[in-house]
Amino acid sequence: MGIVKIVLAGIAAGIAILIISMAFSYFFQAAFGFDVLSLGGMRAANDPIMALFFLHPFVISFVVAIFFEKTKKAFSGTATSQGLSLGLLAWLVSSIPSAFIVFSSMNYPIGFTLNSLIGPLVYMVIAGIIIAKIMQ
Repeated sequence: MGIVKIVLAGIAAGIAILIISMAFSYFFQAAFGFDVLSLGGMRAANDPIMALFFLHPFVISFVVAIFFEKTKKAFSGTATSQGLSLGLLAWLVSSIPSAFIVFSSMNYPIGFTLNSLIGPLVYMVIAGIIIAKIMQ
């Protein structure tokens, strides 16, 4: 297993996920007129545990990088097409079920659910491509 490549891919993809997810969150909050920190069940912004929010993109990226390392023979084509497939698979497995649970069980604005579907679609595909290119 290429530990160095996994670490590099995880860091690069994690940075991309963090930046893209924050941009999409800002856009959807502005477009749909809600503040995610004021929704029921959310921690206060000054809660120290909220710092873990910034680790989430890196947890995702390292898990996807390890998954790709273990399964890359199942992906065919160029690094870009492999990354596209990887990102779509990760989005299907992680984001759709999560968005469905939030939509069906919480009274959150529709913009929150759309952000939970569209943002990850974009950043998971980009992260998949970054991971596949680095790990080639």
